Amino acid sequence: MNLNEIYSEISSFNLGEAIREIGRDSHVLTQTEIITLSVTAAVGLLLCLFGWKIIRLWAALAGFALGAAVGAAVAAAAGSGGSTVLIAGLISGLILAVLGAVLYRAGIFLTVFTAVSSFCVGVINPGDWISVGICLAVGLVAAILAVRFASVLTIFVTTVYGASVAGTAVYHLLPVTGGIIHIGLCAVIGIIGLLVQLLLESRRQKKKSLEKAAEIREESSTAYEVERARAVMEDLDRIPQEDAENGARSEADGESEDSVQK
Repeated sequence: MNLNEIYSEISSFNLGEAIREIGRDSHVLTQTEIITLSVTAAVGLLLCLFGWKIIRLWAALAGFALGAAVGAAVAAAAGSGGSTVLIAGLISGLILAVLGAVLYRAGIFLTVFTAVSSFCVGVINPGDWISVGICLAVGLVAAILAVRFASVLTIFVTTVYGASVAGTAVYHLLPVTGGIIHIGLCAVIGIIGLLVQLLLESRRQKKKSLEKAAEIREESSTAYEVERARAVMEDLDRIPQEDAENGARSEADGESEDSVQK
């Protein structure tokens, strides 16, 4: 299979239709769908539990997905062939993945923007470009705020998005139906994920505070030792001077006694 055939299959794939087909009560999951849903549930659970802990990994994945989509769309809009579109998407995806993993703030921006935009698309299910633009605008605003309030917003966004992805995948894997069960699964996973992320962040802040306190103590101890050494040196410099003064004073006293005796 060449790149043009791969591009043709990808472009003809309808994700929304596939999700709607899986969601039908009468639909029987195939082995491929079970594997895909299991992997999706695992990734969503990891994102919900460790979204902030391993933010650079998520930033790389989000950067690759966003870069690949933008690069492929630009190449397709320029009238390029299937192989060119795939190569352009791959190159732009790798560039954004590296930038997201290396640049801390850029990684947070990419992660939050991708998560919030995808969540809005999944909830609204836009049917036109205006709705898509609204979803992208909401994601952009959230990403800008996340650069300023990094830990708080990133924890919240990754928890909600990860819980929605994992909960939805688990719901389709289980032999149950009902919107309440679906929402309940997402809520339970989200609560657990939020508690875990807050606990991990609390431990990280505590460790950071202890390291800072140890650094301050070390600096204070070093300053004290330097001051003590300076005082010792001053005492050592003062001793010969005092000895000289005492010697001169003794000689003067001796001369005075000799003159008195004479």
